Amino acid sequence: MRLATWLSYLNPNGYTRNYPYTAQSPTLYKRVEYTCENDLIDEVDRILAEPQTKKHGTGQSLYFQTLLFCNPYVLIPEWCWDMLEDYNACKKFNVPLANNLEEVSVWMLDCFHTIEAEINNCTKYQRDKDGKR
Repeated sequence: MRLATWLSYLNPNGYTRNYPYTAQSPTLYKRVEYTCENDLIDEVDRILAEPQTKKHGTGQSLYFQTLLFCNPYVLIPEWCWDMLEDYNACKKFNVPLANNLEEVSVWMLDCFHTIEAEINNCTKYQRDKDGKR
């Protein structure tokens, strides 16, 4: 969800790779052959275990590091894109989540909270990058 938010906010393109391929591992600091999605998941797990991930945040770390070794869109399940669409519909068009708060799932509220936090992180990153504080 965090990576999907960064990808939708900053919108990079041109990342297509077919298995097998070789790319620089951002965690092992050497060229690695990626043969399947499990290899990508292993790399993501190593990224998440790095100390700088806590410093920069999960979404930002995944965004910048996955672009180095894979097409990051293959890592994101369809439900993440659906959740981003629901979030945008609620925010931009004032579409209610449900008739009342008791009908809203905790999972959906948690996803919306994560999206909101990552959008704030994206905005802060963009502002800092552009030199506007």
